[in-house]
Amino acid sequence: MSDPGTVSGVVRGGRHAFFEHADSDRLLAMLMRFMSEHWVLRERVHHLERLLVDKGVLGPEELESLRLDQVADGALDGESFEFIAAVVAAAQNIER
Repeated sequence: MSDPGTVSGVVRGGRHAFFEHADSDRLLAMLMRFMSEHWVLRERVHHLERLLVDKGVLGPEELESLRLDQVADGALDGESFEFIAAVVAAAQNIER
């Protein structure tokens, strides 16, 4: 039996399988999807915050103290569910 952390490079179901166990590949797929989504949002937030401060719409202190109200927070509930579903779906593409 090989080490479960060993990278194999085997093709399984049309996709590369990097680990002996498909569950490890599923977890890696979910993590990679989450990381890419996170980075895109991080870049976007950075640019928007810089633009708001540069244009004088908000000061740096105002930006740091900004909090969502209940209406805005509630509007994000559906998007939160869709995001989680997309991350989990990344794992469903891995064959056993």
